[in-house]
This record gives sequence, structure tokens and C-alpha cells, in this order.
Amino acid sequence: MPRLVDADRRRGELADAAACAIARSGIDGASLREVAAEAGWTTGALVHYFANKRELLAFTLRASLNSRCARRSDHAALTPDRALRTMLVDALPTTEEMTLHWVVALAFAGQAGSDPGLALIQRNAYLKFRATVIALIEICRPDLESDQEAERLLALVNGIALQSLFDPVLWTESRQLSALDAGRGHR
Repeated sequence: MPRLVDADRRRGELADAAACAIARSGIDGASLREVAAEAGWTTGALVHYFANKRELLAFTLRASLNSRCARRSDHAALTPDRALRTMLVDALPTTEEMTLHWVVALAFAGQAGSDPGLALIQRNAYLKFRATVIALIEICRPDLESDQEAERLLALVNGIALQSLFDPVLWTESRQLSALDAGRGHR
């Protein structure tokens, strides 16, 4: 009797392999062959799930962004201020998983300049994240202009993240969290 294959799980495994290949070799260097090898598959098996590299790349970007979004649902039981801080902390590259996400996201950001489809995926994810931050600010700090405060906090997180990617020895998890809290006015 033939084995049942979970196509969604397989596609997820390939997206994970693609993220690792992109982090190691960049988007241009992450060939279908390299991704297949990273996953322990043949290129023929990979093209059963993705028609081409473009389809694999779009799926990989969405998977990385969706995994970040899934973490936000864990914040529902927190107070709004705690949920906001946790969401911002979760966006920092303080773990191997988030460092990989940032490296992949930056690679895709570079690619988005010449690929409107990838740019749209990133823009929609950013707008969704921004809207969630705005909603929490409106609850926590109704005295602030929530959209301006959200932009400031997102710029703070992005700046901390970039510095930590460029200098991980100096920008440890502890330093990232201290900078975030100082930038939020919580010293």
C-alpha cells in the first residue's frame, strides 16, 4: 500500500532548507539543487512540490513571515503592554531561529527591488505587523499618536536587529533587550 505523504509538511521542510541555503549562499546562490541537497532530497523530488525557483522563493518568504506571525498568537493572554513588549522582543534576532529569519528577510528585501511579487509579500506582512503594534499602543498609551509611535518602535527594532546581525559579539541578547527597553522608555 502506498505511503501517504503530507504535502504541506514536505513543502515546509523544503522552505526550511531553502532558508538555510539562502542564509549560506544568498538568493542567487541558493539553487534548486542546493536546496534539495540541504533537505536531503533530489532536485526531481523538489520540483514535484515547486514548479520553479520563483515559486519556492515566494513560499519560503511566506513561511518565514507566517512563522513570525504564529508566535504573536501566544500573546493573547498577556496584558497589552506586556504583549507589545513581547512582540517587539520576538522580532529581534535573539535566537538562532530569529537570526535566520532576519538573514533571509534581508536577502529577500534586496531581491524585492526587482521582484514586485516578493515586495508585495513583504509589504503586506509589514503592514499587518504595524497594525498589530498600533492596536496595542492605542490600548496601552492612548495619549500617544499610535501610528507615529509604532513607526518609531519598528525603526528601533529594525535598527537593533541590523546592528546585532553586523556585530553579534557586541549586540548580545542582553544588549538588544536593554536597547529595546531604553528606547521604549522603560529603563
